[in-house]
Parts: sequence; C-alpha cells; structure tokens
Amino acid sequence: MKFKKLLFSIFLIYGANSFAQTKVTGSEVVQKYSLRACIDYAISNNVSLKQSQMAVESGIVQLSQSKVAKLPTVNGQFNLNGNAGRNVDPFTNGIVTNTIGTNNMGLGVSMPIFDGGRNKNTLERSQLNLEAAQMDVATQKNNVSLQVSVAYLNVLSAEDLIDVAQKQLDVTRLQYERTQKLVNAGSLPETNLFDLDAQTANDELSLINAQNSLESAILTLKQAMNAPAEMNLQVARIEIPDPNIVNYGENANTIYQTAVGYMPEIKAGEIRLKAADRNIAIAKSLGLPSISASTSWGTAFSSVAKTLTETGTTSNQIPVSATFEGQTIPFVINFPQTTYASDGIPYFKQLGTNQNLNLGISARIPIFNGYNQKYQSQAAKIQKMQVDLQNQSTKLQIKQNIDQAYITMLNAQKRYSATLAQTNALERSFKAAESRYNAGASNFVDYNLAKTNLDRAKSNLIVAKYDYVFRIKILDFYQNKPLEF
Repeated sequence: MKFKKLLFSIFLIYGANSFAQTKVTGSEVVQKYSLRACIDYAISNNVSLKQSQMAVESGIVQLSQSKVAKLPTVNGQFNLNGNAGRNVDPFTNGIVTNTIGTNNMGLGVSMPIFDGGRNKNTLERSQLNLEAAQMDVATQKNNVSLQVSVAYLNVLSAEDLIDVAQKQLDVTRLQYERTQKLVNAGSLPETNLFDLDAQTANDELSLINAQNSLESAILTLKQAMNAPAEMNLQVARIEIPDPNIVNYGENANTIYQTAVGYMPEIKAGEIRLKAADRNIAIAKSLGLPSISASTSWGTAFSSVAKTLTETGTTSNQIPVSATFEGQTIPFVINFPQTTYASDGIPYFKQLGTNQNLNLGISARIPIFNGYNQKYQSQAAKIQKMQVDLQNQSTKLQIKQNIDQAYITMLNAQKRYSATLAQTNALERSFKAAESRYNAGASNFVDYNLAKTNLDRAKSNLIVAKYDYVFRIKILDFYQNKPLEF
C-alpha cells in the first residue's frame, strides 16, 4: 500500500462544508466545489473504482450461484421422432415395414447427498471473496479520495501563496508612493524610484508565477476528479488555523497497533487468507467419495402400438390316419383358431399405460485421477503462502509508513516552530529597515534584502504550516480519530 493512500482521511476534515457553493459574477454563475463535492464527483466518474465495483457485482453473482449449487437438479426431456422403412416396433420389438411415429418424455431429479464438503467450502469461499472485493472498493475509494484531497489542498496552498505575493506587491507599491513623495520633496534621490520600479516588476513576476501555479493546481484537481479541462472549477475556501505546537500523544508503535485493526487493505488480506484455506479444503475434497440420489419418471407413445380384440373361434378339421397292427385307421383332428381385430391405442392412453419410475443412489469413489487432487492441493497451499506473504508485505509497508510519518511529523514540528520564529524576527527586521530607508538612513539594498528575506520566510511558513498539519492528520487517520482542528 502506498503511503499516500493513508492521507485520504486527513482531508475529510474539510468535508463539514460538504455542499458545493455558488458565486454569481455578472451574468455568469460560478460553482464552487467543497472537498466533499470534489471527492463525490471523482468517485462517480473514476473508471478504476467502477471496475472494483464490478468485481463486487461479480462476487454477488458467484455467491448466489454457490448457494443454489446444493439444491437438486431437475431436467425434463421430450422427444418426437418419425421413422420410415424397415424398423423395430419399440413395444413389441418386432420388425415392421411401415412408418412409425414415436414420442418419449420424462423427468429426472438428482440431488447430492455428500460431496466431501466441496459445496460448503465453495459457498464460504464465495462469501469471503465478496467481502474481500468490498474491502478493495473501500481501498480504491481511499485512493481516489486521496488524489482529489491532495490536489484540492494544493489549490488552497497555491491561493495562499498568491495572497502572500499580492501583499508583497502591495507593500512595494506603497513604498513606491512614499518614496515618490520624498523624491518630489527633494529628500531622496530619484534613483530610489528606479530601484523600486525594478522591485515592483519582480513582485509582479512573483505574483504571475503564483497565479500560474494555481492554474496548474486546478488542472491537476480536474484530472484527479476526471472532470473536463474546460470545466469552470473553483474550490470553496477553507481557512486552516495556525497549529498549536504540542507533543503528539502516541508513539509510532501504538499508532501501528491501532491502524492494523481497521484499514481495508489489511482486512482484505485477512479475508483472502481465509479464502485460501477454503481453496485447500476444496482441493482435498477431490479425493473423497461423493454420494448422490436420483429419481426419474418416463413414458412413451408409438403410432404402431395396437390393441387386439378377440372376434371369435373357428374349428379346423384335419383328416389323418394311423396304422395299427397292419390296419389303417382314419380319424379327424380338430384345431380351434381364435381370430382377433387390432385397433390403434389412443395417445394419452399409451402415455398413462407406459409410465415407468426409477429410484437410485450412486456413489463415486476416486481411485486414480492422474494426481489431480495432489497437484491442486499443492497449488492451493502455495497460493495461501503467497497471500500470507502479501499480507506481511502490506503490514510492513504500513509500519514503515507510520514510522516515516511520525519522524516527518517531528521534523515538521521543528521546522514550523523555527520558520514561525524566523518570520516574526524578519517582520521586526523589515519594519526597522523600512523606517531607516524612509528616513534616508539606509540604502535600497538593505531595504530590499530585508523585504526579500521576509517574503521568502512568509512563503516558507505557509508551506511549513500545511506540512505540519498534514502530518498530524496522517497520524490521526492511522488511529481512526475524528479529523478536526
């Protein structure tokens, strides 16, 4: 996890002003975006975040599929066939030469009884994968929010630097007016005005550079929001008070112990580790027997099926003779013969008569499957080790980030304190140099040096102020504290 991911909540403190403001300039309405509005806009338009959300939708589908996998399967079949020429009567198995039409239909039900826990573990894995995907979405939202927040505060910082540059220019112009009066009165040489002209040009250039930096910062914010470059975007102004320099209450190790308890990246890794265990169990189930129960019903119709009805009995007499002791004795043998009439059997009567029902239980016992179970188990165990290593890497990165943030916070604290003291001292020095210059007791070089040093210190103070406050809020974020000034 990148360090900058963790900054995102730092800036949620600005979300109190969560609705965009509008400003009317003549006939043009300019919409001012709060930080919350910028983040919401970015979340709604970020493609990577939408991809993560699609992974959640896919996980929901997979979970639903896993839930119904243990339900019985029901299949119906309906066949309608026509045969011409020499065929076998499906009912009598006799050979017929006329056209036969047949119709078969049936219904089959199969239900798993025992599958080695495969369905159960698959269901649990799908649930875990869905939870991990949801954590990924939370992480992605952090990333998007972070990018927008950094860009948003860069705009605020650029505006502050413009304000400093404008004040520098105003001071120089005011000094020019004073010097003009003194030159007109003959108290100062005209060359002093030339020096102030050059200083005014330098201050105007500094102001233009600051304004250009603001335009670049606004463009960066638009890009972080996935907003069009031509969008008329202005940020709602947030005043950040000067920080109080106090010792931070927690040390780096305490902050780390708190951070690992709620960060979505770590939760996602822990969930995926559990899902890896389910993969191992699924692979092992391939070597276990499976038992299923089944039942089926069927019936059929044939166009050549006939019903026979007895129409009567006739007697056929056949004369025969036999020889007994050299004498021929004639007699008659009677052979009774029954006659039948055949009629086709109606369609629905055949369906009712030809029904059959089957019940069964089957067991599948793996004996040899090309070491499939062995290699899948090994692959699942390796995958778990990879997930575990990734989790360790994520935690290590977080620990390093916290250590770095803590040290940087201490350094920023020292730098802000030193810069604040420097600015106060240079402010007094400039006022003294300005008084001496106006009284003609010093030259422009001394005055300009004092002013330049003060201007630089004020700019550095703004940078140090934002830097120190940001570091404090980073550490607050790691502890899930309310981020308020």
